[in-house]
Amino acid sequence: MNELFILGELMEEPQSGYDLRSALQAALGHHRKVSYGVIYPLLEKLEKEGFVEINNVEGNGKNKKITTITEKGKNRFFELMKMPVPGGAHNADIYLIKLDVMQHLALEEQIQLLDEFYQEQKYIIKNTQDVLKELEKENSKDHWYASKKFELRLQQANIAIQWTEKFKQELGKEW
Repeated sequence: MNELFILGELMEEPQSGYDLRSALQAALGHHRKVSYGVIYPLLEKLEKEGFVEINNVEGNGKNKKITTITEKGKNRFFELMKMPVPGGAHNADIYLIKLDVMQHLALEEQIQLLDEFYQEQKYIIKNTQDVLKELEKENSKDHWYASKKFELRLQQANIAIQWTEKFKQELGKEW
């Protein structure tokens, strides 16, 4: 997930580890803490694999390390973007990252990604509706409170579907 984000950000322009960490933190939101202890070792690993180059640049009397994506790194980025988003705890974060850097894909690939995201939201809606039906079977205070949380999840998925539909329409007009 972090590899995809870093390579996607570097598709835009060379950046420092500080800038990459800040961008990842902004993309994932305050609920996910991104440490330099994750970013810098990953940058070193990406450099060893030939996906990025790290160079010292002097400016304002300070030495700064700037990371640039290589052709091999660009190929890796496209490979990661084409991989299906796995189920699991970081599913939503991976979609956020892919949606954030999808402008580097061909239009049909962007639409395919939006379709996958749409289907994920449909799955969430179906699953949540099933849970809500089960909760309704027993009239208890606990089930009532639990149902409120699932109603929120349902509304979030419905909003994500509306957003996806609007985004696809805008892409159609843009291109």
